[in-house]
Amino acid sequence: MIRRSLVPMVIFFACLPVMQSAGQSKPDVKVVATAQAAAEDVIVRLLGETITEKQILSTINQLAARAQQQQQATPQQLQQKDTYFYRDAVETLIGSVLLKNEGKAKNIVADKTKIDGTYQSLKGQFPNEEAFQKAMQGQGLAEPEVRKSIEDNLIIQMVLEPVFQAIPATTDADIQKFYDENPKYFEGPEQAHAAHIFMRVDRAATPEQKAEIKQKLEGIRSDIESKKITFAEAAAKYSDDKQNAQTGGDLGALKRGELVPPLENAIFSAKPGTLTPVAETEFGFHVISVIEVKPASKTPLAQVKPNIQQFLDQKAKQDATRKYIDGLKAKTKIETLVSDEEWNKRHSIK
Repeated sequence: MIRRSLVPMVIFFACLPVMQSAGQSKPDVKVVATAQAAAEDVIVRLLGETITEKQILSTINQLAARAQQQQQATPQQLQQKDTYFYRDAVETLIGSVLLKNEGKAKNIVADKTKIDGTYQSLKGQFPNEEAFQKAMQGQGLAEPEVRKSIEDNLIIQMVLEPVFQAIPATTDADIQKFYDENPKYFEGPEQAHAAHIFMRVDRAATPEQKAEIKQKLEGIRSDIESKKITFAEAAAKYSDDKQNAQTGGDLGALKRGELVPPLENAIFSAKPGTLTPVAETEFGFHVISVIEVKPASKTPLAQVKPNIQQFLDQKAKQDATRKYIDGLKAKTKIETLVSDEEWNKRHSIK
């Protein structure tokens, strides 16, 4: 079971998309390395506020958790999360400070009723008070901090509301254009329905032992072809894949690209209703009954239109937010006290 997290409710990017993707250009900020900054673990200063190493690491953890949940990062990137997500985390925290300061300048105040309601809604995601408190403790949070994060998020939302209202509505033409220009997102791979009979080969087997097992499976294949035994009967009697043997060796629907090459080549080069030659993998030998093959297909626009619209709407908000924050940054002195190179030295995993 995946543990419930406070992340979606209490950090800035829960209501605001990440400002800059990993690998994009660095912001134009002044780098001032000082012994005092290192001692205080202060990484960035702006508008009389500081962004600390602890804040950045916390935000990195939450960015990495979201990326993992949405399958937007590789295992290698997640392993190196403290460096891979560093610039995203810094930009997120800088954007948070700038937007909160803009809210203060505009005398925007979060409604206490909304803060209370959001806090109670957050608690309601957990089965009981004990589970909620345990989750907060696990993330090093206390109620005042959670309430302050909710308040900050509400203020940020109110600052951005007129920015979002000025965004032109996504049109059918926009959706059609995205659909036409991004076919890879909507094309399903070739699929096959197949069953197999598997005979395991021990890694320590001699060439003679391997040849004997292969010859036995080829004999079983011949018996199936000559109708001495059905494929399902042979699977139940001989297959070492006990999980599927009792259902005739049925493997269900298989997608091209998810199988080891010898099996994939055998299955997708065979005609439906036929048996493949005996195929060898690192695990042993297989003979496969190809039941059905479905060609690659493209999902109709009508089926994915709501998803495309949601994506384009979200991207428009991201772009508008980035542009708005860039305008605020241009008017603000931002001091980076630890360079990216120094951060990477501290946090790279060898």
